[in-house]
Amino acid sequence: MHEVAGKGGHITIIGGGFLGSELACALGYKTKSTKGSVTQVYPEYGNMAKVLPEYLSRWTTDKVKSEGVDIITHSTIKDVTTTPDGKLKLSFDTGKEVGFIYTFSLVYTL
Repeated sequence: MHEVAGKGGHITIIGGGFLGSELACALGYKTKSTKGSVTQVYPEYGNMAKVLPEYLSRWTTDKVKSEGVDIITHSTIKDVTTTPDGKLKLSFDTGKEVGFIYTFSLVYTL
């Protein structure tokens, strides 16, 4: 992922827990200098919403956004397809779509 971010690619992180949020921050910071992009998607209203009080979850979400990460909340994956140029495209239950080069999924359950 460091290599993809260094080349200016787009990385999508699925999951809003501790690891996914830390990774999103680090890669978001990295892509500021490489013209890459990072998207983080999860079904909750904010980062780490399953384990943090709402005010801390919102603060954490703002921190991730400040690193240049595009956050997609209240969304689950509906479909994954391949585009003609070989990239993957995620379609969400909200109708939004994201094309990307690399995806990293982190699943955290209580």
